[in-house]
Amino acid sequence: MGERLEKKFRLTMSWDYEKEEQWLNEMSSQGLHFKKAGFFNSSFVRNKSVRYTYGLDHQSGLTKKDGKLAEYIALYQDAGWEYVTSFGALWHYFRREWQPGEQPKLYTDVESLTTIYKNIQRVMGLMLLVNAVILIANMSNLLSHFKNALWAIMIPVSVIYVLIFALLGYGYVKMGSKIKKLNN
Repeated sequence: MGERLEKKFRLTMSWDYEKEEQWLNEMSSQGLHFKKAGFFNSSFVRNKSVRYTYGLDHQSGLTKKDGKLAEYIALYQDAGWEYVTSFGALWHYFRREWQPGEQPKLYTDVESLTTIYKNIQRVMGLMLLVNAVILIANMSNLLSHFKNALWAIMIPVSVIYVLIFALLGYGYVKMGSKIKKLNN
């Protein structure tokens, strides 16, 4: 019989990935060990006999086909980290056994942290740009087909895009402030 997975619902934003690490560490202290990430939930396995410290890394372009993912995982394994899973081919989850008083991090130097923050910021900027193009295409399409339905269609679509832009813009600025804080 396989492991029984327990789901925990949570929404985490990329600019607060440190909070995700803290949450995973808290779950592990309660005997719930991270197994798989989802968009709004995470799966855990219950085992009170062990406790882990988790670390997340944001890396793109790692695929199984070209062997880069295996090389990347091996690099962390050599440093004592166990690979758990990846989410969206961008976020990679690692863990190591918890030691009292120890707070291991995947990255501790300013240069590496700055690079990760810039990568996250770049992805958010790209998403802002892509969504702006989609908004323009959607609005021109809606205007050409539904000229009399401004209130029924255009306003709700606009509100959704304003929320998307606000969320991505906030994340972009938040990562910028983290970069600035690191380099001061």
